[in-house]
Formats: sequence, C-alpha cells, structure tokens
Amino acid sequence: MNEFKIEELTLTNIPEYVKVNTTAWQESYKGIIDDSILIDVANNVENSIQKQINIFDADKKNNIKKFILKVDNEAVGMTGIGKATDEKYGDIGEIYSLYLLNKVKKKGYGKLLFKHDVKELIKLGFNSMVIGCLVNNPANDFYKYMGGNLIEVVTRKIKGHNMPENIYYYENLKELIKK
Repeated sequence: MNEFKIEELTLTNIPEYVKVNTTAWQESYKGIIDDSILIDVANNVENSIQKQINIFDADKKNNIKKFILKVDNEAVGMTGIGKATDEKYGDIGEIYSLYLLNKVKKKGYGKLLFKHDVKELIKLGFNSMVIGCLVNNPANDFYKYMGGNLIEVVTRKIKGHNMPENIYYYENLKELIKK
C-alpha cells in the first residue's frame, strides 16, 4: 500500500471530494445506471461543489461527516457517514457513500475506508449501521465480505429513475473493527 491519509472534508477540499465522487460514478456505474444520469452528473460538477459548500455547516451541525482518501497526495476516494437517513432503522449509523477510483480498487483501500468509517460511527455513539448498494454494483460482494447482512431491497430514486438498492445491516460495529 502506498502512502495514504484520510482527511475530513473542509471548505477547501470540497472540489477534490466532488471530483472523486463524480469520477467514481462514471467508472463504477457505467452499464448499471442510465447513461443520461452519468452525463448529468459529469455536466454538473460546479453545481455539486456549490451544493456541498451550501450544506457544509448543516452537515457539521447534524454530525454528518465526510472524508477524502488521498494516496500519494492524490484524492482517490471519498466517503460520508452519519445517522441512518431512513427513520425505520431508528437510531443507527449509516455509511452514505464510499467510493474509490478504479485505479486504487482491490488494493485494500476500500477496507481501510470502511473500517475508518466504522470507527467514526462508533465515536458518534452508534453501535450498528446500514449501507445501501445498487443491486447490480459489484461492490455488493465487498459489503457482504465485510460482514453485512442483506436485510431488504428498496427502490431508490436517482435523478428521476427508480433503482433497486440492497440494504446491508451490520449489528456490532465494535466487532467489525476487530476483523
């Protein structure tokens, strides 16, 4: 593994965060979601940066934490965590997003970011968590490998398109970081 660091999102590094997110969508979702969505995401980078700036203070207030993974000082991964967005899960944590660029996949960085997020959720007081993953995304295998139990398939609306998403549940976060 090369030299890496995980930085918390700041107003300064928002453009890197958005760039990684946008590129990872292009790489990860090609053939999984409609091309029009990917084109829309790619064409709206400046709007996405502005949106992140606009919600930055609210995210902090609501204990939503976002991070950037840098390898050899290049932003190659991003993640976001906080309280589960769906009320039916009650007061548990959620990894909202965990994306890596293709060039660093299968090198241990996904596991590194995942465990980092679990530790951060524990610091926020959560004992369990959920994570969603689009049904046809190869990352489903990773979430199962990391101990997730598939509890349901939900329909998620992405830019006007209904997409099936697997929801994985992790019961004991403290056990997860021991693996």
